[in-house]
Amino acid sequence: MFPKPVLLVTHSMRLPRDYVSGVLRARGYPTIWVRPFLGQPLPQPDPAAFSGAVFYGGPQLLTEIDADPYLQDEIDWVRTYVDAGGRFLGLCLGGQILAKAFGGDVYDREDGIRERGYYRLDPTPAGEDAGLFETGSMQVYHWHRQGIRLPEAVVSLATSEYFPTQAFKITDIALGTQFHPEITDAMIETWTTMAPEDPEPIPGVRCRSSHRADYACHQERVRRWTDNMLDDLGFTDQLHGRTADRNAGSSNRKAG
Repeated sequence: MFPKPVLLVTHSMRLPRDYVSGVLRARGYPTIWVRPFLGQPLPQPDPAAFSGAVFYGGPQLLTEIDADPYLQDEIDWVRTYVDAGGRFLGLCLGGQILAKAFGGDVYDREDGIRERGYYRLDPTPAGEDAGLFETGSMQVYHWHRQGIRLPEAVVSLATSEYFPTQAFKITDIALGTQFHPEITDAMIETWTTMAPEDPEPIPGVRCRSSHRADYACHQERVRRWTDNMLDDLGFTDQLHGRTADRNAGSSNRKAG
């Protein structure tokens, strides 16, 4: 019996050859890519049809949703899917969509600081209690302008110097991050070479040459964390007789 597929939603032209989708396929999950910004429709938000859903990042801004109205469709889809007990992972913009779906929001820092490159991530007490983060900090990759303002009663599980919400859960199996655990060396090479140069320095942004060097130093630990995070969400290895459905239908809601 093959496992149900994982829905992968991306917001950029290139389908990422990322670490998360690679691990999912290595664990035996079929994957289905959808790009709503190209007019590709989302399927019905039925958790019974999927082992889970992963929503990736992108250049779009939720504060400019009128320019990208499909984002509202994604927000509505995520709300329905997670409410019904769906397993969900939102990365960067995907994490912002998860927060927005449950009453949160996004914001720009008044001082204009953005995170691009590697920054220190510290677990909060709630993150340590949840068992999602080891005690102590680690360096993780970012490329974002806006931060996440959490829904009422939802707590941050990890923080950085500049943006206090770096990870959070809406249910036991619905996680959002502001950082990019899915990054690979090829993705960093693409992002740093393809993205246009900034016309003037932006506060907080790391020089692009440091992205590659820091990847080599830190990504082994980030990948261990990502493997454990996927286990925590229930994306367990299907090729060795274990099932990812052990948590299916568990909502254990933290937001209304």
